[in-house]
Amino acid sequence: MLNIQTITYQIKFLDDLTFREEPEIAFYKTIFNRLKNILCINIKEECISCSYNKKCLYSYLTAADFLYIENLPVKVHRPLFSKRLMKAGDILDLKFTILGDAIKHVDFIDFILREFEARGLYRENYRFMVINRTIGQLYITRGDGEITGLKIITPIDVKENIFIREKEKLAILNRLYNMTDNPIDKIDISYLFDGVKFKVHNPLRIGRNRIIQEGYIGQIKFNKPIKETHMLDIISIIGAGRYYAIGGGAIEVYRA
Repeated sequence: MLNIQTITYQIKFLDDLTFREEPEIAFYKTIFNRLKNILCINIKEECISCSYNKKCLYSYLTAADFLYIENLPVKVHRPLFSKRLMKAGDILDLKFTILGDAIKHVDFIDFILREFEARGLYRENYRFMVINRTIGQLYITRGDGEITGLKIITPIDVKENIFIREKEKLAILNRLYNMTDNPIDKIDISYLFDGVKFKVHNPLRIGRNRIIQEGYIGQIKFNKPIKETHMLDIISIIGAGRYYAIGGGAIEVYRA
């Protein structure tokens, strides 16, 4: 069983607003900044050194204030390029994927978005409306034919040993959040990666961290076709690489 859920909001802007970064990331950061204000009882101390760390819901949902960004249980979806200038009447699809036991706390996202809907974003109180909300459990839907390769749509942080790293990452996520009760089988077929380096010049500041967003986009071709695997099932949903939770490593599967 796969214990992963998505929640999607259609947001209609009522004012013109130019975001300094991708609007998906801006909402993600705004939601978790507000969550910290609600939940944190020791706000001046870093999560990693806080004596309440292991009992703190904020630390749990943000992997110690984004220190362990490769272990985040809440992913935001974003395209490779996002429109930053939103005019009144424009609509943004804001989609989150929540892993395993973190699903129990999805109401915080609802509560905070509704709060900002009522009072507006930022000090200027830019207004928006949530015009639709959909939530659903994810299920594996497999296609016909063996898999010949993958298309990396948004940057993945490594080119070498991708699937060794993915097995390690998914094992940790599963231990932390119980997102599947099926074994995560390894992929040990060699591959060619025809990719290009992609880098965003402005660092992403999230929590107390400064992240240089760079990686590779392109195509992976397996040296021989492989059968469906649970690892590919999961990374097709959450993304691959260290920065999956901020929209990195989104993939498409090619079949014979």
